Amino acid sequence: MRRHQPERRKEARYPIQAKVTVHKNGGGTTSAIAADISSAGMLLRVERPSDFRVGEQVTVEVEMPDHPTVPFSAWGAATVVRIDGSMFAVQLQAGTFTP
Repeated sequence: MRRHQPERRKEARYPIQAKVTVHKNGGGTTSAIAADISSAGMLLRVERPSDFRVGEQVTVEVEMPDHPTVPFSAWGAATVVRIDGSMFAVQLQAGTFTP
């Protein structure tokens, strides 16, 4: 039987389906899909198990899905905080929005 654990997130997360490119600071990129997002972090899904490490610094580029004809991306510096198979969570430290 699974016990209910208290919510640890400081910010509410919202469901989203957005394409994300994760850039490893040491080089290389991975395509992902954002499953949820908040001002403090994101939960990302990849097709194959992740080769990221908890504590690793990454940069995420999010393609915003609401306006497919308008080029718009959000960049953010992040840290990998949790890995669970093909899902991993990042905590955002800083970001910019580029029209």
